[in-house]
Amino acid sequence: MPLERYSSLVLTSATKLRYYRGMKGYTEEVIAILKVNGLRLTKTRKALVEVFLLDKTPLSVQDILYELQKVRIMVNKTTVYRELEKLQTRGIIDVVRLKDRKQYYELASREHHHHLICLSCERVEDVDMDEAKLLAEEETVNRERGFIVLRHSLEFFGLCKGCQLI
Repeated sequence: MPLERYSSLVLTSATKLRYYRGMKGYTEEVIAILKVNGLRLTKTRKALVEVFLLDKTPLSVQDILYELQKVRIMVNKTTVYRELEKLQTRGIIDVVRLKDRKQYYELASREHHHHLICLSCERVEDVDMDEAKLLAEEETVNRERGFIVLRHSLEFFGLCKGCQLI
């Protein structure tokens, strides 16, 4: 069923992205993501969204530049920041601040999750948690401290299996 059928509904970028998840191949998905968000399909933009679709962990700008160079897309850091800003303002990607307050980026359409961060190799993995328990903790904070939680971020720092063996 084409998305245009739902044009009278207000769909978030994440909803639109989930709608297109069933499409075959990343190229179609990338085109769909950019199209539903009113962005032109440029070579750089297409490659950038593909990087996020293929890599399921948060990426730094350096990681993104490296991944783009691997597929022979040569862009400068300023261009990457500009494109990230456009993707972020349209709700396609989210900014994640990890261990060193450095900004990382990941697809916004993913379900809420948290991160495992290796302090040795700096590998970042997504980890799902029982959100009902976390929401209960947020309610406790509100009730006992009078603090309204608008959002939360939870990261676990330690050593991954590979680094424990070294």
